[in-house]
Amino acid sequence: MYLLDHFNIQTIIMGDSKTEIILENKKTYESNGSVRPTIFVCEGHHIAEYRLQGLQNLGRPSDKTMPEVPAYSKFVSRNHGIFETDGTQTTFTAINTTNGIMFKGKFLDPWERLVLKDGYELTIPSGDDAVNPVLLIYASSEERIQFWRRLQEASWDKLTGLCDRDSFINWWKQNHDKKDYEDVILFILDVDSFKEINDKKGHNAGDEALKIIADTLRHLVRYDNQVCRWGGDEFVGIIPWGTQNESVRLEELSAKISEVSSEAGIPLSVSIGYVDVRMADNILDIPAIVELADKALYQAKTSGRGVINEYRR
Repeated sequence: MYLLDHFNIQTIIMGDSKTEIILENKKTYESNGSVRPTIFVCEGHHIAEYRLQGLQNLGRPSDKTMPEVPAYSKFVSRNHGIFETDGTQTTFTAINTTNGIMFKGKFLDPWERLVLKDGYELTIPSGDDAVNPVLLIYASSEERIQFWRRLQEASWDKLTGLCDRDSFINWWKQNHDKKDYEDVILFILDVDSFKEINDKKGHNAGDEALKIIADTLRHLVRYDNQVCRWGGDEFVGIIPWGTQNESVRLEELSAKISEVSSEAGIPLSVSIGYVDVRMADNILDIPAIVELADKALYQAKTSGRGVINEYRR
């Protein structure tokens, strides 16, 4: 846990792309006292839902902390604001951060407190151009909550909670020209002998195996939109090159999946194929790039279990 001294409180720690959403009529519904207020965090095509109760911190997760209301954009500060719900009303208090947070087109002053009403929207700009914001929608009526849940269901894989193929493709189109993605690899990951898991342990075990992989990817890749369930037992992701060799990162990913799945009683190994995105004729054509990585994956799977292979012309 960590302290937000301005409020003299403790917040318990639990353990990118352009937002293009068609909103319903700007009708304000009457709040239902039996409905717990909710905040929907929209990052590109990813919509996450968090129920509000007491004091909860909005911020970007780090290796050591996980705020109650996380937003994964690098433009969100680790401590970006505070939601407070007392049973009768909900407030949001802005914290003094680099990018700030906007309401009705204007930045909230540091430590300014806003009383939230059903349908209020807060925006965290993404960088100097502010064209790729994180959008937060406050909902305290059943009508609005259900509306945003329908949008949420439309863009995410229901089993794993990762974004679906279309959302991933759209995210890349909107973010490929960002500085962080000048040098990246695209990888495709496939579970070794997945059919055997379903045949020997049942489809519930197969589903659990996919959830384990998704959770591990979500943790290690850091930003949810960088990885998706491509289909079946295949997952696709994009990793920026850093100081660490990309094959080392993929080896760590493979080892972590093996470790976590063994602890869960469903030992898994995965094969991975990857490609330098710059090798593609069109870096916006994700399906074509996946085909290149898939060729490397095919060679990996013919070489044995748990193999990682790079596509080369």
